[in-house]
This record gives sequence, C-alpha cells and structure tokens, in this order.
Amino acid sequence: RATSPPLACVSPPGPRNLSCISYKHPSVRGGLGGAGRGAAGAVRCPPGQCCIGIWNRSHALVQGCWGGGGAACPSPTCIPSPAGPPGGAVLVCLCHGHLCNGNATGTGMGTAVGLGEP
Repeated sequence: RATSPPLACVSPPGPRNLSCISYKHPSVRGGLGGAGRGAAGAVRCPPGQCCIGIWNRSHALVQGCWGGGGAACPSPTCIPSPAGPPGGAVLVCLCHGHLCNGNATGTGMGTAVGLGEP
C-alpha cells in the first residue's frame, strides 16, 4: 500500500542552488552570510536564501547570500533601492537570479559593480 511522504521531506520555500557574488569591501566591519573579503567571487547559498548587494554611490560594500528568501526577494534582477535615512548614499538590492547581485540596474554604475575598487 502506497503512502504519502512525510511533510518533513518538503524543501523550504525560496531559491535553491542559487549562486551569488561574494564580496566585502575592506572598510566594512562585521559579516554577512557568504560575503567574502577583498576580491569578488561566487558562493553557493543555502536553500531558501537569496542574493543581497549593498552599495554606496561609488562602489560595492557587501555582496553575498541573505536569509530572507521567498517573498522578500521577488525580483530575479538586482534593482537597488535607497536604504537608511532619506537622502543617504546607501543602496541595497535583494534578488533571486543566478549571480544577480553582480549587476546593479538603474544606478548608472554599470555592471559587476562588486568587481571593481573605488
């Protein structure tokens, strides 16, 4: 007699097998999941996580995996929006496309912003 698999076998919601650009500017203290130091590279995120990118107006500050996943990361591309106080210089994006946090659209900064230095 066939039975259904237990619900515990169901994968968590959100992206699976997602790779994100991993980078951490030398001026940034602390950590973020999957954020590397110095040179940009790629990291595979745990299931359910998505990519994050944080920039100031001239260069990438942190790029890596973020645990929000699901509805918190609705876009497959990185479309930065202002973060912090109004008029501040920090932009952030959450996205669920393969290496999506390496390309910031709508900033005038070009592509692969984490790969260059200020």
